[in-house]
Amino acid sequence: MSVKAPETAVSKTLKAALFSVGAVLGAGAGLGPVRAQEVTDLEGVTIYSANQTPTDAAKVGSTVEVITQKEIESRGQTYVKDYLATLPGVSFYQNGPPGTQAGIFIRGAASKYVKVLVDGMDISDPSAPQTAVSFEHLLVGDVSRIEVVKGSQSTLYGGDAVGGLISIETKAAKKPGFSQQGNIEGGQYNTINGAYTAGYLAANGSNIALSVQGVGTDGFSAYAFGREDDGSRNLTFSGRGEYFLTPSWKVFFAARALDAKYNYDGYAPPTYSFGDTLDNGTTTQQVGRVGTEFSLFNGAFQNTLAIQGMEVRRETFNDKTRTGWYDGDRIKGEYKGVLTFNEKLSLLAGADWERTGASTSSNPNRATADLNGYYAQLMAEPIQGLVLTGGGRIDDHSTFGDFDTYRLTGAYLVPGTETKFHSSVGTGFRVPSLYELYDPYYGRTDLQPETSFSWDAGVEQGFAHGRYRIGATYFVLDTDNLIMWAPSGYYNVPGLTHRNGVEVSGAAVISSGLTLTAGYTYTDATDASGARLVRVPRHAFSAGVDIVPMDKVALNVTAQYVADVIDNSFDARGIVALTDYVLVNAKASYEFSPGWKVYVRGENLLDEKYQTVLDYGTPGASVYGGLSMALPSD
Repeated sequence: MSVKAPETAVSKTLKAALFSVGAVLGAGAGLGPVRAQEVTDLEGVTIYSANQTPTDAAKVGSTVEVITQKEIESRGQTYVKDYLATLPGVSFYQNGPPGTQAGIFIRGAASKYVKVLVDGMDISDPSAPQTAVSFEHLLVGDVSRIEVVKGSQSTLYGGDAVGGLISIETKAAKKPGFSQQGNIEGGQYNTINGAYTAGYLAANGSNIALSVQGVGTDGFSAYAFGREDDGSRNLTFSGRGEYFLTPSWKVFFAARALDAKYNYDGYAPPTYSFGDTLDNGTTTQQVGRVGTEFSLFNGAFQNTLAIQGMEVRRETFNDKTRTGWYDGDRIKGEYKGVLTFNEKLSLLAGADWERTGASTSSNPNRATADLNGYYAQLMAEPIQGLVLTGGGRIDDHSTFGDFDTYRLTGAYLVPGTETKFHSSVGTGFRVPSLYELYDPYYGRTDLQPETSFSWDAGVEQGFAHGRYRIGATYFVLDTDNLIMWAPSGYYNVPGLTHRNGVEVSGAAVISSGLTLTAGYTYTDATDASGARLVRVPRHAFSAGVDIVPMDKVALNVTAQYVADVIDNSFDARGIVALTDYVLVNAKASYEFSPGWKVYVRGENLLDEKYQTVLDYGTPGASVYGGLSMALPSD
């Protein structure tokens, strides 16, 4: 077992303060923690991804978290994962400094169970050991909104959405004429980070926005006890646009390109013990989506047709000698139609087809898989305040045949109150990845797909027209036929892997210049034998404070407490308990001219010594300073 580092007096005091805030604020559910700038009536918030069509939050039965551009700017962090990690039910891990492998858990379900879309584009890597998104490369400089839908979402989004969906929307031109925004900052570990977006909105609604963002850092040792730094760089381009051919017919596009390089530590011969090495890697990715949207019958029938494609290439090196390469690709076609009969009844139906391919240095023969899906969902409000959805999907996989999934949700906003009850139940599946099936060393063609069943139920209570909010959600996620790795190769584990827990959160607008938020998650995640799943925190608490002490000055402070996490050492130590930790981040900004702000921010201000993956390093106390601007046209 690892030795737990002694707590400092500051850490103890902070933890006590965090739990005090949690006791005062209580909990929120359904929409998740309502953040400092976003405390409003439920009817004033729109959710886009839960039902694949804009829906009032009061009518959404799934548990959804929303991160807005305002919150992103108030905190000023660099990666999408930094914001996800503070949400109830979400945790993250990383194998060292920026650029090294990072992943998340939603309700104890790892990245391979989470569908991630950026402007509708699937950016997961089909050449990876498990088809998943590389969160270590996902910057936030072009992001305007993030929605996290929890629970199995395979009915609307197909396989791999077992644990949930993350829908990311990039910045778009919102004001008439030309606009621009961006920032540049520097700080700890010789880090330089910057982003710039330019957009144009025409009088008829046609618009375009283009973004460039990048970060470079010397980093620190990926090996927790190492001496050589492992740096990285990331350059990402993105763009989106719409052109209205008529008021009811438009064409659209979205595109993204990534070029990243990173250093990491590995297991050097002849002893193959973990330590400082000269290992490094590169990742390039290009993805694009084009389509059209049009409405018929005076807007009652909305239609979307689109096609998207993606290519990704990863290479690994030992110093300058290439040790491996991985190529992945995807092409997907999709149709969605939404027929609105009246204000209380609508029908959504669609179909999609995708082909994924992968080849690697160990298996250069390209392997492919096809998946055809057909789905429908009915949304009805039989009585005032009660909204029900029911949907089903049929998927046909080229290797594993047919899968049937369903999803049911209910939301009841008690008329004349701010009390909302919500619940959802759904099934899902995850087919083995191309690597798990066909890698010559670890792949097994006799692997069977994993299937899932999930449900949740909760209540949310608002006060004073959304000024205060509390609530709670209980969740369960079971997966069958878990695919595991061993030195002899991948294999299915018979029986259920069980995850259940409670999410609580809340928010309070104390005054126009002071807002508090808090959230807590308890997760119990075990495999079929009853053994705990590694890297899933049993306890996670987060709190935030937004303060505007005077005109043009803003202060944001966030804190996280993570406790009771285990990891597998894959050596004689066996299962090891990781040290509990508290992370405190803060940002202070001053608007010295309209649209121009100077700021300073800090991460891990208590200089906690912690690990999210056993024996991998994490950053110490870090300070950054920068300049940001947001300039609309005159």
